[in-house]
Amino acid sequence: MEKRVSVVMCTYNGEKYLKEQIESILNQTYPVYEIIIQDDCSIDHTMDILQKYEKEYTCIHAFRNEKQKGISENFFSALDRANGDYIALSDQDDIWEINKIERQISYADDYMLVACVSKPFATDDEIKVIFDERERNTHLEREIYLNSIPGHTMLFKKSLIDKIPDATYRNKHFMYDYLIALVAAANQSIYVIPQILVNHRRLLHSATYSVPDNYKKTLPNIFRFTVRTFVRYCKLHSKMRIYFSRLYRLLEAIDAPLEAKKNAMALARYHSQNSLTGYIGLTILCVRLRKILFYAEEKNAVLSILRAIYFPISCSEYFIFL
Repeated sequence: MEKRVSVVMCTYNGEKYLKEQIESILNQTYPVYEIIIQDDCSIDHTMDILQKYEKEYTCIHAFRNEKQKGISENFFSALDRANGDYIALSDQDDIWEINKIERQISYADDYMLVACVSKPFATDDEIKVIFDERERNTHLEREIYLNSIPGHTMLFKKSLIDKIPDATYRNKHFMYDYLIALVAAANQSIYVIPQILVNHRRLLHSATYSVPDNYKKTLPNIFRFTVRTFVRYCKLHSKMRIYFSRLYRLLEAIDAPLEAKKNAMALARYHSQNSLTGYIGLTILCVRLRKILFYAEEKNAVLSILRAIYFPISCSEYFIFL
């Protein structure tokens, strides 16, 4: 029996590149069951484009919010409209390889979430683009700091949405793709296809765009990184404590196997504390988990331990959004 795949896309002022992405979805080698597109009160011609496609293709269903919801709430609202057994998330301005869904659905029986590699590109000369070819670290202990599975690479079982514990977390504290990846990681059920299946367009006005940093291990870079993260930690540590306190409660409510969840909860608990003993406990735990805590395992044993000791401070790099 063919697996029904719903593609869910949210739009906002996307008229410039929207057609190119919709065409890449319609041309998939695996038939898409439906395309749900929900617009968040665009003020350009996005809705006109969507309505034209909706008239031409019965699989496309376009909706417009009465008032702006914002990125995360808009996606969760759109996800509720999906009727497929599996859901693939789409940005409004990417370009999919024609076999994206076909490749992902072939692994869908064995994993809650199947992701792929996306390669960034830009048509604006002002935008710096760096393609990170490293293997994705999907351990839960890493995911609590930085989501390595962006939404535009995801295909997942619709039932995964029901495993997100509380609707208030959906809209207020955490981004939609972070929550989806977190639940899948907690259940150790993520597979990343080592193949570029999404061409991810980078735009200056994009909500997720930031200028890529240079992380080459030179002494000047290490010095700048250490100073920058220490200053940032001093500014953000009180907000980080609140964030990790909320994350601890979220992790506690996720139904998942014990070990990874236990480690992630311990990390979150230590981060939420404002005491010397809490900081020492966090440092010791970071050293113990150093082989899975970094994006890629540090091969130099001494440097690995030093990075782990400093990690409670350097992780502030991931929380600039606070």
